[in-house]
Amino acid sequence: MFKPIRPKRVTHEIVQQIQELMGSGALKPGSRLPPEREMAQQLGVSRPTLREAVGVLEHLGLVRSLQGNGTYVVNAAQRSLRDPLQELILASEKRLVELAEFRTEVESWAVRLAAKRIGPEDLGLLKEILEEMAHGLEKGKPIHHLDADFHLTLARASHNGIYYHVANTIFYLFAEVTRVSHERIFRTPKEQLLLLEEHRAIYGAVANGDEDEASTLMHQHLSRTEQWFKKTFGKAHGRGEE
Repeated sequence: MFKPIRPKRVTHEIVQQIQELMGSGALKPGSRLPPEREMAQQLGVSRPTLREAVGVLEHLGLVRSLQGNGTYVVNAAQRSLRDPLQELILASEKRLVELAEFRTEVESWAVRLAAKRIGPEDLGLLKEILEEMAHGLEKGKPIHHLDADFHLTLARASHNGIYYHVANTIFYLFAEVTRVSHERIFRTPKEQLLLLEEHRAIYGAVANGDEDEASTLMHQHLSRTEQWFKKTFGKAHGRGEE
């Protein structure tokens, strides 16, 4: 059922393959995933990598792990019961502004940690993502998912387990902000190339271990999206408002 995984962006590819199997009906709601050892062998990945991918699927609400009883595909009707955070944000345009505001500040902080702590594996992964972004732009393909992958990889590279867990948990919300920014803000080829250059500059600062520069570049990069949300949906609430 499963196909061997290429050795780059492994977690993302596992998640994507399982989502495709769900979409095709090969993995039906309520069905149990194979045991971890067997599934890792079929995919050609390590068990820790598989666990990370399953964790992402859990955060997305696509599977549910029962201790001692395996991991099961969640029924679509259950997935439609959105978690409280998603409901809070989608209930008000003001919350979308706050999400963009929150993202700007927290990622500008976290990229400092990434610049200090990133290892060769994540640096290589960021470089591969940038290459795929450039290739996608040359072909005229959407790259918002690669943009989101870039930011999630930086979250992991921070080596702050609490932050990475939070970022992973609300990754789908950040990814939605990224998708909207690509469709509504960075629409022209010139703007898309500028966006790619911003990512390359952030990568360069992180690779050089320049915490201040990485933070400044990240803040500038995300502030453009934040300001667009504020202009489009109204400024964030004032003092004393909720």
